[in-house]
Amino acid sequence: MNIEIKEHGNYNLLRIISAERNFLTGGVKAMHKRNNNKQVEKRQRITNKTLIVGMDIGCEFNAMCLMNKEGTVLGRYPKIYNSRKGFDYFHDIIETAKNKYGFTDVLIGMEPTGHYWRKIAFFAMDKGCEVRFIRTTALKHQRELDESSSAKNDMRDAYTIANIVREGKYIDTIIEDGVFRQLRTLAHTRERICRSNTGSKYALKSALEDYFPELKNIFWSMKARGLWAILEQCPFPEDVLSMGIDKLTKLIAENTKRKAKAKKKAHQIYHAAQTSVGLKNIGEADRYRVASYLSDIKHSESQLKEIELQMKAILENIPFARHILSIPGIGVMTCAVFLGEIGNPYNFQSPKQIVKYAGYDPQEHDSGQKKGRKIISKKGRWLLRKYLYFMVMGIVHRSPFFKKYYENKQKTMKKKEALCAVVIKLIKVIFALLRDRRMFTETSHLKLAA
Repeated sequence: MNIEIKEHGNYNLLRIISAERNFLTGGVKAMHKRNNNKQVEKRQRITNKTLIVGMDIGCEFNAMCLMNKEGTVLGRYPKIYNSRKGFDYFHDIIETAKNKYGFTDVLIGMEPTGHYWRKIAFFAMDKGCEVRFIRTTALKHQRELDESSSAKNDMRDAYTIANIVREGKYIDTIIEDGVFRQLRTLAHTRERICRSNTGSKYALKSALEDYFPELKNIFWSMKARGLWAILEQCPFPEDVLSMGIDKLTKLIAENTKRKAKAKKKAHQIYHAAQTSVGLKNIGEADRYRVASYLSDIKHSESQLKEIELQMKAILENIPFARHILSIPGIGVMTCAVFLGEIGNPYNFQSPKQIVKYAGYDPQEHDSGQKKGRKIISKKGRWLLRKYLYFMVMGIVHRSPFFKKYYENKQKTMKKKEALCAVVIKLIKVIFALLRDRRMFTETSHLKLAA
């Protein structure tokens, strides 16, 4: 296999290609390896040469506690400011402790508090430290176990976090940088714009209900180009009547793909304007209201297209993305969100880890002879869980392989439960495609990983 460094803008793809090379040369065995007690493995990772750092993350400053494998506190630092001076101070503390006690590696644990953790986490990783997350619920319960109290302060939390990390009770999540972080950033930016776009569409629809309610029965969507043209040139019934049918027909024909139906639609709009029950006495404020909502929709639509182009450009330079895209029903956007949320898929040793990461792992509520209903845990990344569901909604219609599996599951499950089962099947198939370095086909047999 030809290994090379590819560049796309500011994205250095050396890490991706190197990860794939390591996976192809020796990673397959690692993905098949099953560890029955991961807690033991995590504890064994911490040696007498490991400096354990617990950090309580804050907006302005962070609290830090240094600890060794035996639980001895080596230092407490209540304020590490989120500034260049504070970061340099943080690095000096780590290096001083390493030299004084003979540590060779550093394991830092922290809560993923909002977005405040990113700066200090990436700075620490650049300095060669390993950074891991701990669950907020784990911190709360451990605090109560240690001190029989729910009282908290920054230093106490930093100490508790260090203790949790020392016991190997941190999350397996690997903090990704490079193209995977870029994809995740684009995915979350797109989600925010989608919400804003949806809000603007509902606001525009509400405005049309006031001024020109008949338009909603003429145009199929708030995204219709013909509707946008009407709202730009003649948004109110009085504007339509003053424009006339001929100019209205020309306007619609220039802004729609169905030019043959432009005259018919123009007559419909003109007749609707004559009999409209919308508000009269339109003023400048009313015109500004419609123009503002329309401008927001057009701006957000252009942003969404630009984001999808950026996603496509990044995916073209990720070697294994084509294996995922070979599955019918998975497009550029869903593939980009999937990779952005899970990061490098070769960091996972089994598909069950991805299922759990997405929050699709079954959760039981049994007690004694009572058997509770099984539901998905929903403890993973919400955006990954959402787009996996979107994926299978398309896949079950476009792929005979998944359609048959879905129909079989529907015999014993409800619709949503069957779709969740297809999600788990899809994850296993993607895992197998990446493991075998192959494209998806409907007829070939895939030896799934689980």
